[in-house]
Amino acid sequence: MTLTSGLWSTSAAALPQSPEQAAMRRCATWCRSLDPVELALPAWALRDNNVAKWARDHGLTVEVRNGRDLAAAIGTGIHPMRLVVHADGFSADELVFCSANLGVGRVVVNSAEQIHLLVSCAVRHRRQRVILSAAGADAVTAVLNGPRLDLVGVYREIDSGKDCFTAFPEVVGDVIAEMADIRRTHALVLTRVWVGGGGFDFAVGPDDLSELGRSIEMTLDDACATLRFPRPVVVVSAGPGGPR
Repeated sequence: MTLTSGLWSTSAAALPQSPEQAAMRRCATWCRSLDPVELALPAWALRDNNVAKWARDHGLTVEVRNGRDLAAAIGTGIHPMRLVVHADGFSADELVFCSANLGVGRVVVNSAEQIHLLVSCAVRHRRQRVILSAAGADAVTAVLNGPRLDLVGVYREIDSGKDCFTAFPEVVGDVIAEMADIRRTHALVLTRVWVGGGGFDFAVGPDDLSELGRSIEMTLDDACATLRFPRPVVVVSAGPGGPR
């Protein structure tokens, strides 16, 4: 099931719409239903030209997990600053190209090798924003010691066998605890909680999305109040298991 065909088919069928209008309606409803939780669009969804146009026109964040994703995003006109690149899916040369040449917005890293590679290709007068998916003090320290690297958030991927409606809020609470530890140790406040996977895909309807957004917000409120941590932005993304 795709973004174009999977959502709101019953209500949308009541009124004739052009493909562009239908795609715009679906994308807008997705973002509105999750609000204030933000949505990151997986690059494979850009295969629908109307979805790509909407994402481009509205500055939506796009996740890229490999070279094919990157080609799709750049080929449809998504600005590199709107891209979040998962380093695991790229070779060393490709990752250098993404950071040093394209100037992508954020890179998700989970190893010291990836961090050192970003340090080695850092461009003068530009800072690369980094999201950390690896747990551990060493990884945090490696990013913080890297010249022209800015650690901005933490990413967690939920196993595809888990229910996103229960797993996402739980993980958000855990990540806030991790971020509070980072603040305590390094005097740094991170501003992004990024969660993906967990069977979260475009078959989910707007009512369920609203419920998910509310559950995440309740967990976020509780965790931030308990730990006295400033509220970060929460971003959710569909897992890598979408149509390829």
